[in-house]
Amino acid sequence: MRLFAAVRPAGLSREVLEQALGALRRQGRGSFPHPSDLHLTLAFLGETERADAARAALETLAHSGRFSLTAEGLGRFGDTWWAGTAPCPELEALAAAARRALEAEGFSLEKKPFVPHITLVRHYRPRNTAAVTVPPVTWEVGKIELLASCPASPGNPRYTCIHSVRL
Repeated sequence: MRLFAAVRPAGLSREVLEQALGALRRQGRGSFPHPSDLHLTLAFLGETERADAARAALETLAHSGRFSLTAEGLGRFGDTWWAGTAPCPELEALAAAARRALEAEGFSLEKKPFVPHITLVRHYRPRNTAAVTVPPVTWEVGKIELLASCPASPGNPRYTCIHSVRL
C-alpha cells in the first residue's frame, strides 16, 4: 500500500477549493484529483505493508489539540498547481510530531522541507492565462488521517482513509 498522513479541508473551505479546481479544469488540461480527495499531506510513507505501525504512530497524536487552518493563494511546483496555506505554527508542529512518531516506528521519511499545500492539478497545461484565485478560507482541523492511495485510472489515484485520529 502507498500510505500518507494528511488533514482534509472541510465545509466552506472544501467548497472554495473545489471551485478553484473547477476553474482550473475549465481553463486547461491535467490530472485532477477527485474533489473528495483534496488533502494536505503531513508525511508521506510510500509503499509499505506496515499500516498497523503507522496507525500506532498516529495514535500518539490523539488529543494534541484542534486548530484553525487557512487555505489561500495559488502556487506551483513546475506543472503541479496547488492551494497554499497561511502561516500556521500548529500545522507545522503537527507535521513535525507526525514525522517524529512515524520515524520512531521505523519509517524512513523524505528529508525535504515541509511545504504545506493542497494539490489541485498535476501535469497542468492551461489553455489561457485567466487568473484563478483561492481566496482565504479557514477550517478547523480536528483529525489526522492515514490515507492509502488506490489506483482508479491512469494518473488519477483515489484515496481511502484507513485510520483517523481525533485531535
